[in-house]
Amino acid sequence: MRECIEGCRELVEIRHVKKYWTMLRVGLVVSWIRLLLRRHSLPLVLAQLDSPWTPDRYNEAAMEDFVYYVDRWLQLFPYNKKGNCFPRALAIYWFARRGGYPVRFHCGVRKEISNLNGHAWLMLHGEPFHEAGHQWKSFTVTFSHPASGKAMSLQLP
Repeated sequence: MRECIEGCRELVEIRHVKKYWTMLRVGLVVSWIRLLLRRHSLPLVLAQLDSPWTPDRYNEAAMEDFVYYVDRWLQLFPYNKKGNCFPRALAIYWFARRGGYPVRFHCGVRKEISNLNGHAWLMLHGEPFHEAGHQWKSFTVTFSHPASGKAMSLQLP
């Protein structure tokens, strides 16, 4: 019985370590993306975030954890007053590509009464990827990456 309790305690400790490691990784990626965006153009940032993806490496539970913590980090430290969709899509893109998901990054605009509004989101096989709601449908796509569905080979200077 004592061995069972010790085993359970170790399992709980491992889960806590994995949780905090995931939170830290997400925070570092979100911060890194913000720094990249200050210094480089979007195509160069996306090229830096690209990773060759390996089919059949999907882990939806891990991806949901990454998305959850990206949203929490951006809730605590918002990107700007208008929203967090841009760094959110880029951070999730980074984790998704490394997790084997061949996602595509999209930026779009829509005309409102007195101005243009922008949005960024991810698509996987023509469907929104971890995108809340259907807001993305009202935007006209102005930029996609990778353009052909394959990763680009641009490098940062």
